[in-house]
Amino acid sequence: MTASYFRQLAPRAARRPIRTLAALLLTGVLSACATTPPIQPSTHIILSTTERNQVVASLKYWQASGQAALSTPKTSKDFGFRWKQSPHHQELSIYDPLGRTVARIKVDPQGAHLQLANGETRQANNLDTLLALVLHVELPASELPDWMLGLHSAAITEQQNPAGLPSVLHSGPWQIHYLQYAPVGGLTMPKLLQATGPGGITLRLAITQWRMGGHSVP
Repeated sequence: MTASYFRQLAPRAARRPIRTLAALLLTGVLSACATTPPIQPSTHIILSTTERNQVVASLKYWQASGQAALSTPKTSKDFGFRWKQSPHHQELSIYDPLGRTVARIKVDPQGAHLQLANGETRQANNLDTLLALVLHVELPASELPDWMLGLHSAAITEQQNPAGLPSVLHSGPWQIHYLQYAPVGGLTMPKLLQATGPGGITLRLAITQWRMGGHSVP
């Protein structure tokens, strides 16, 4: 599998201090892997929205994996993804529908580095540039972590669900709809979201696994 995978895809039809409870969950339950939906709410403590936001905003290491669907008025493609986040590093892996690695982008203080399946490499100043080379669509990659976490540090909350979590966010020309949440280790985390942007771009993310905690996520 080479970088030409995406080019060959046939178009489809055209901070207040964290309370004691939150701190315990962050250092204990959250250190384990959780696949959504992995937990029955009736048997686990689910944090309030305020405490949930404090814990999520304080996470230094986390990982989200799942499936994505990206469409424009002219084409569409499906792919798997895994996003790994740490204080000074990001790593985004992209997979074809068979689970084979198409590309891996790593970001560190020196810049962004792309490695393709055929061994070719590229470098750029930021993740956005390299992701556009792989997907052939410009996405606000720097905002994706907050979108996946359900945070709105750079966005405006337009609507909230009954639990007080965002159901619609607005960030520049992008509108993010949270279609489904799921309990993960005491937190309520996004499971399905859809972002619509300029030029008729639609990005749909189904997050099937969360890994999070206070130490490096393998």
